[in-house]
Amino acid sequence: MSGTLFSFTLLFSSGVNAASLYLPAQLSPDIEARVERLFVVANMPIIKRPIPISEVNRALKKIDGQYPQLQRSIKRYLERYSAPVNLNHANLALRYSTQDSAYSLPNQRGIDHQSDYVASLAGHAVLNDWAALNVGAFVGERVGNDKSHFYEGSFLSLGGDLAQLDVGFRPHWFGPFQESDMLISTHAAALPSVTLSNPKPLDFLGIRYEIFWARMSESDSILSRESNQRLSGNPLLMGLHLSFEPIEGFAIGFNRLMQYGGATREEGLGDLAEAFFLPRQADNIGEEGRDFGNQISSVTTRFTFPGKVPVSVYMEYAGEDTSATSDVHLGNSALMLGIHFPLLFDKLGATYEMAEWQNGWYVNTNYGDGLTHHNSIVGHWAGNQRLRNDAVGAKAQTLKLLWSISPTRHVKAIYRQVKNSDLSATNYQTGTNLQMEYAQTTQNATLGFSLNLGEDILGESAHGLTVFTRW
Repeated sequence: MSGTLFSFTLLFSSGVNAASLYLPAQLSPDIEARVERLFVVANMPIIKRPIPISEVNRALKKIDGQYPQLQRSIKRYLERYSAPVNLNHANLALRYSTQDSAYSLPNQRGIDHQSDYVASLAGHAVLNDWAALNVGAFVGERVGNDKSHFYEGSFLSLGGDLAQLDVGFRPHWFGPFQESDMLISTHAAALPSVTLSNPKPLDFLGIRYEIFWARMSESDSILSRESNQRLSGNPLLMGLHLSFEPIEGFAIGFNRLMQYGGATREEGLGDLAEAFFLPRQADNIGEEGRDFGNQISSVTTRFTFPGKVPVSVYMEYAGEDTSATSDVHLGNSALMLGIHFPLLFDKLGATYEMAEWQNGWYVNTNYGDGLTHHNSIVGHWAGNQRLRNDAVGAKAQTLKLLWSISPTRHVKAIYRQVKNSDLSATNYQTGTNLQMEYAQTTQNATLGFSLNLGEDILGESAHGLTVFTRW
């Protein structure tokens, strides 16, 4: 037993630095916008999240002296991570909404549009050179779920630069996009998971890897492989990310999600491996109930072009299962495109992102609730903008403008639009939402308000007002 413990300690303490902490994901828009700007001017493409603090420090060193105001503001924020024990994030938002339909807020862990409040906390404690404890909590009313609190951001980290094990409610985000991603993002709450990754990319080709196993929320619609019965259980979710940077400023990533197990369905590693390497034979048989599970894959790329007008261009090509005749060609395709100008006109930043997918996304015969965790799609937020289990394709667009009036005052406008395919039996309308936000940073906190104006996919008005404070 002592020998095993020694080997475990040796493996996860082999990195250069201590276990890495992470920036919050979709919790602190102000600092996340500055970090996006930092990584573009540093010519370091973001290909997945959450972003390790060690990578932010590496980007700061690359631009040393070039953007002094940007450096100062990010370094000041990072001071909270330098203490062995500290509170890293706090947020309280009070909301009023006129929308009657139950839809979750984009990328907000399944929080209902009708929730009157949203609050979150996050902190850390560095235990020793190779262990850190992250503590987090989220409070707000979730779609179709009476449980209003969950422990997002609570996980134990063991290891170092080359191999770090995270156990608990750690978020996952596969892809380069800011406003959502096809496979997994923060639209649903973080799943309880075990994750192995390298916070620091390898020197050789900038290789990054991440693999996780997670337990999804209980479902009453799992199809038994032995019969046509629908049973109750907790599906499992395996995620894999592998990316590399062949030249500076260009990254390419490969991502995979596999939903399997639950109720009486197989959960063995051998069956999982067979479905992973031979998806057409094991997981896309085409006979009801006989498939091993449900899987989706994607290829992502991101280019950064630092210069007088820095810009980042990124894309994702994804498939829901494979095509009928191949193990490698993706079926039911999805395409995402994005472009980000962090400094378009000195104080103005702009981002445009588009996603379009065919039918079949986020629904599955074996799993009647599809790729959902507590009633929220784990991938793109627009996947929840339709009636439950409607396998309709859609197109979603997001335009975001961020105006830095001064170092302490910011105005943000986000326009979102989603149009479901006309092939559905439901007469969907074009859903629209315009969010306008003003935020001012004081010595101790950021205060602000946002106004939402729009119409949902059923033609109902969807307006709201939010006042918030965050630190």
